[in-house]
Amino acid sequence: MRFTPLPRDAGLQSGHVRLSGRITGAGRADEVGWIDEVLWADMPEAFAADATERLDAWLLWLLPHAFETGEDLVLDGPVDAELLRNAHELMEVWACWRPGKSPVRVTAEPADALEPQGTRTGLFFTAGVDSFFSLLRHDEMARLHPEWNLQPIDDLIYVEGYDIPLNKRPALDRKRTALQAVAEETGKTLITLATNFRDSSLSLRKNTWGPVVHGPAVAASGLLLGRRWNSLLLSAAVAYDEFDPWGSTCLTDPLCSTSATRVWHYGAGADRLRKIEFLTLSDVAIDHLHVCWRDASERNCGACEKCFRTLLALDMAGARERARTFPAGEFSMDILRDLWSDHEPVKRMYRKMRDRAQILGRADVVSVIEECLSRPSSHQDRSQ
Repeated sequence: MRFTPLPRDAGLQSGHVRLSGRITGAGRADEVGWIDEVLWADMPEAFAADATERLDAWLLWLLPHAFETGEDLVLDGPVDAELLRNAHELMEVWACWRPGKSPVRVTAEPADALEPQGTRTGLFFTAGVDSFFSLLRHDEMARLHPEWNLQPIDDLIYVEGYDIPLNKRPALDRKRTALQAVAEETGKTLITLATNFRDSSLSLRKNTWGPVVHGPAVAASGLLLGRRWNSLLLSAAVAYDEFDPWGSTCLTDPLCSTSATRVWHYGAGADRLRKIEFLTLSDVAIDHLHVCWRDASERNCGACEKCFRTLLALDMAGARERARTFPAGEFSMDILRDLWSDHEPVKRMYRKMRDRAQILGRADVVSVIEECLSRPSSHQDRSQ
């Protein structure tokens, strides 16, 4: 597989610049034909000067597909040497998780060590539980521990085309408005990027987005502006004691780092229930919380398992009535019986919620969760 950069062009929206490149190579074994397509990413013109000349981002976008197909990867341009070493180690991890697979060779030109380096800290932000926790907790730690020399978060980064498809422009506009409100209330700068990566064959389609691709893909979008950030935070979806092979983990995310930009897997010291309890202390988090993936929009449907699980945690923390981003209506534990999933990571979350409910004296929560844990389910909700 080969990546060849193309000249900069105008972006999809006014005031945006497009970086792009042509990818040629073999497709997956279960697909027909030869790959020949253009992968692009748009950024506001105001930040275009921060775009690196290196092809670090494109390496991370293409690496999972090259590893999956067993095809060597050639990039016609410079890539950071540390990232090249990390990419091989990342594939070593994947190979341990995927018996029968092995690292492929990645070839690129030497990078210019004199390229300007960034000084800011960016957080990938969707207004979900994990990213809100990272935003509030990281800055709290910076205030409480000046001896750590921890730099507060400067920028919130959102990538259009990842959780909400590019063809849902009204939903994306509403999402951007909500995120801008959070940025203004917390004193941060919102930077919205866009890419067609998930619409391309390179994303390995939606079934492998979570287990394989999304960690490198998110980090890649940040490395586009390699001259802006010296630190990028990816929010942990699970705690250290819940660790399983997944696309974004405390083991793999740091291997998306370059010599100029460190990628941090942040927040794995707290499970989801603890994160939600922490968020109830913040009005801005409760007022803008968005966790739902079901209809790929900016809203919380209030009816899926993930929405229910979040509402239950808010209810146990005494904050459900404040959660105005969820549809109003009666909350009942009976709903869990219909939504129950036998996906082990989700069951693990409910075990922790049951234990917390026992401490809080919530017998209604304990009884329904124990009933559900005692039986299998026909549902397969793999969301986190």
